Amino acid sequence: MITEHVKISSSGEGMNETLVLVDRLASSQGLAKKQAFHLRLLTEEMFSMVRAIAGELDAYFWIEQNNRSFEIHLKSNKINIDYEKRRELLSVSTKGENIARRGIMEKVRELVEAGLYGMEESLNLQAKYGTGMFTSYGLMTQLDPGITDAVYSWSMQKYRDEIKTEREANSDADEAWDELEKSIIANIADDVRVGVCKGSFEIIIEKEF
Repeated sequence: MITEHVKISSSGEGMNETLVLVDRLASSQGLAKKQAFHLRLLTEEMFSMVRAIAGELDAYFWIEQNNRSFEIHLKSNKINIDYEKRRELLSVSTKGENIARRGIMEKVRELVEAGLYGMEESLNLQAKYGTGMFTSYGLMTQLDPGITDAVYSWSMQKYRDEIKTEREANSDADEAWDELEKSIIANIADDVRVGVCKGSFEIIIEKEF
């Protein structure tokens, strides 16, 4: 089953309507109270990322459901990236670090913004601010067949597996593992998949109850 598509924006348009849709779906499918809460929480985590994107964003939200498996989809429609705002955010601290970038959805935002900037712009910002803006952890060597038109794709499950392998030899990987352990979405979702092409993106959060 596929729900209706709801248009949302980074200003908050459509988000309340979407949460009503999520609650209605959870009720109609007989999810337990805790399961319904988790489905709503995953949606809210996705919206937090949308609000944090440096620019104006319009996107469509929907859920695909098969028995007890749920996929929360967000596909961008219109994006106007504010490059100056992004530069300001990256230069907030004296070290030039984006101190707000923590956790899985923040990394998803980082990945999305890198793709929307274009690789050349992303590398320029990384070189200037030393942010580690673009990480190879979790990137797919082959594109995700479930996300059409992607230039590159990323998977939280692949990210988790690679971090786990590297953490004993790499302090950055060990820190990333600690972030995973504390992440709400990493502890609830089965996977988060991201596909990015220049000018658009799609995010899919998977959860099976």
